[in-house]
Amino acid sequence: MHIICVCGMGLGSSVIAKMNIEQVLKNMGISATVDTCDLGSVRSVRSVAADLYVTTRELAINMPAELQDKTVVLTNFVRKVEIESCMEAYIKHLVP
Repeated sequence: MHIICVCGMGLGSSVIAKMNIEQVLKNMGISATVDTCDLGSVRSVRSVAADLYVTTRELAINMPAELQDKTVVLTNFVRKVEIESCMEAYIKHLVP
């Protein structure tokens, strides 16, 4: 699984999200590559064909329309309980 964390500049909150998502997925026993990206570059990065994009509510409305169905919106990149819940929901969506 390939996940891209998207924030305004690609350096701050997306790095925090990356670290927390990696830890949550490791605890869940799920292998994934997690990268970071700024919102302006997400259009070119999509050619990498990530399985999932993670961003905040404020930035989600600016995600490209073709990525909306693969975008998970978190209200807090630090709350591991929220991250785990979102990851579980997404994985259940992948594997019926």
